[in-house]
Amino acid sequence: MSAVPLTDRGRRTRDALVASARGVFEERGYDGTRMSDLAEAAGVSHGTVYTWFSTKEAVLMAVVESLVGELYASLSAPDDSDPVSRIERANRSYLDAYRANARLLEVVEQAATTDESFRSVLTGLRKAHVDRVAATLRHLQDEGMARTDLDAHAAAAALCAMVEGFARHWFGRGETHDEDIAVATLTALWAGSLGLTPVRRG
Repeated sequence: MSAVPLTDRGRRTRDALVASARGVFEERGYDGTRMSDLAEAAGVSHGTVYTWFSTKEAVLMAVVESLVGELYASLSAPDDSDPVSRIERANRSYLDAYRANARLLEVVEQAATTDESFRSVLTGLRKAHVDRVAATLRHLQDEGMARTDLDAHAAAAALCAMVEGFARHWFGRGETHDEDIAVATLTALWAGSLGLTPVRRG
């Protein structure tokens, strides 16, 4: 657990520690990071780190809080009468967020192998993604714009798993690939599997 900063100076100290900790975790990984590494990176004493955080797990969880907010935001796409365009924007938003946080997500996955709290974070993100997609698919089915022979929740789970797994491969280990190709490919696979076609305008 982290202590509650009671002053502006305390908040600034804690925020600076959390900001520098992200770089340490991304460089050293979860297992390779020690509290002394976090103190050194933040330019504070070992005792100062313990003022705010009792364990490195607590520090990582504080780092993850900002990550979760960014990833949740990436799951939302503006409503659009053209479902294919909406899916394209959603895929691009997700890939942008994943690319920006790929290394940190690897660290969280590493921590999740031994810590239930980090498993819960990842499970919550995946559930939110699937639930939002399933709701969209049900709406498209009700409007006669998507295949109705598919279970919306099962289809959403499969499609979300495809996107997450693809992002892990496409952006893993700092490799650089063409995001336009990625977005176009994922969107074509979503649209094809759901029987969607772009809405013609004019």
